[in-house]
Amino acid sequence: MPKTISLCMIAKNEEKWLEQCLNSVKEIVEEIIIVDTGSTDKTKEIARKFDAKIIDFEWIDDFSAARNESIKHATKDWILVMDADEVIEKNDLERIKSIIENPNDFAGFSLEQRSYLNAYFEGAVKNSSDFELVKEYPFYISHYLVRLFKNNLGFQFRHRVHELAEDSIKGKGLKYDKAGIVLHHFGSLKDDGLIQEKTVEYSKIILRQLEENSVSARYNYQAARMFLGRNDFSNALKYFEKTAKLEPKYKLVFSEIAKIYMQMNDKNKAMEYFKKSMKSNPENPSPANNLAVIYMSMGKFEAAKKILEGQLQKHSDNRALKYNYEKVLENLKEKL
Repeated sequence: MPKTISLCMIAKNEEKWLEQCLNSVKEIVEEIIIVDTGSTDKTKEIARKFDAKIIDFEWIDDFSAARNESIKHATKDWILVMDADEVIEKNDLERIKSIIENPNDFAGFSLEQRSYLNAYFEGAVKNSSDFELVKEYPFYISHYLVRLFKNNLGFQFRHRVHELAEDSIKGKGLKYDKAGIVLHHFGSLKDDGLIQEKTVEYSKIILRQLEENSVSARYNYQAARMFLGRNDFSNALKYFEKTAKLEPKYKLVFSEIAKIYMQMNDKNKAMEYFKKSMKSNPENPSPANNLAVIYMSMGKFEAAKKILEGQLQKHSDNRALKYNYEKVLENLKEKL
């Protein structure tokens, strides 16, 4: 018997995007479960056209609680989790069907969520996709999220915001793998008013989560990112420093501190923290590359050259390292 899929979603006022989302995956899912957290538009009406099971759920500032309500009602072999403003390309549907038939030892799979942007943002990747719905957008930000997993193994989402199933899978001693499937995400392209509303809501939940668990590196880091988004460097530093104290290897946190000092035009402090970041993350070339850029900005091209050469021995294909190394050589040549 072929394996079956439950599509599980949470939604609120998604009439603009929902139909596109459901149309993209309807041929591979056997049931659609939508937890509605208070829609006042045509979201439910659209869902009914697809014979979705709609569950009304009172919003309690907890995305995991809403997600877990949706997966509680799933009756099929596998669960696919999507948001209303996401789509999956047709050629990736076959890949999903193939993966669930032969999952090897994996209990779940992470999908690459590409959040499309109209303008460059730090960490964005140039979009070269020829998929009709997304090819007009010049950039995207990429994240890997476990959104496809086996049902009936007791998996739960965790964290009030930026919720994850990964922790639950690991907690049961099970494994997940990358699926090579893209979730095309349009959330960053929504109306400015909606994005602002979402930012305010996320901020409130991030701070509430931190209140509940002040010694979580993850929650301190999220608070720091939130304050950084408001250009509140003082609070961003405070929470990044707390993150570093709790877990020095958490997400290049020393580099985040260094970047704030760069914004504050304190190159000495920035160099100090990029060096700490190099020490904590010896396999990641990014801190060393940033340190080299500071040396270059100070005219210390020999020092930059030494750092970049050391990194290129380990990461010969890294484009940023190669680009900066060429710039160093150009500048040294000019000095001759």
